Amino acid sequence: MKFRLLLLSFVLMLSSCSTIEAMFGDEPAQANRDDVSIENSELKSEISALRQELKQLDQQIEAEKNGEVARQEAEAQSSMAASQGIANDRLWVTVSFRSGYMELTRQSRSALKRLAEKFLSKQRVQTIDVRGYTDDEPIGGYAHNRHTPRHPYSSNLELSQARADNVAAALIKAGIPEATVHSEGFGATNFAADNSTAAGRAKNRRAEIHLVKR
Repeated sequence: MKFRLLLLSFVLMLSSCSTIEAMFGDEPAQANRDDVSIENSELKSEISALRQELKQLDQQIEAEKNGEVARQEAEAQSSMAASQGIANDRLWVTVSFRSGYMELTRQSRSALKRLAEKFLSKQRVQTIDVRGYTDDEPIGGYAHNRHTPRHPYSSNLELSQARADNVAAALIKAGIPEATVHSEGFGATNFAADNSTAAGRAKNRRAEIHLVKR
């Protein structure tokens, strides 16, 4: 901006010099008149060049302003897209299990196959986390209601891991790359419902399939 003001001042100064001939009176010598005419012509050329340079400077400043505005708009749009984009961790599907079981039913396998096809149907920026859980019933049942476990595991943590592993294996078998799928068991934690009812415990015996943004 300072450079622009200096140019304007210089142009105005030169413009005032364009009337230099009048300062020498009405009867200058012919040689002086010729010299002044030549000098004035040169000054006019310089003024024209400076005005053109000033015009280009104005255009450059305007372009820089427009570029800064465009950059700020792009950053705002990018920030908005990020805030409205894919969640970092989203629960996609929940697979339920019968009490004491880790195996998938035929219906669950069919559903997981369709899920894998959907996942593979488009380019993804997510991986899959399978998280296994159990209800709070101890292995072998409660003290007043004992039963023989239908699995070889001695803890709910191991049982939840087996559930997660079985779901992950079904997804991999259906075509999802093994490196894209991670499974982990969390045991009797993160309950989805109250364990004091049979319906609540049924909701807690599950494996959750999460889409996790890379």
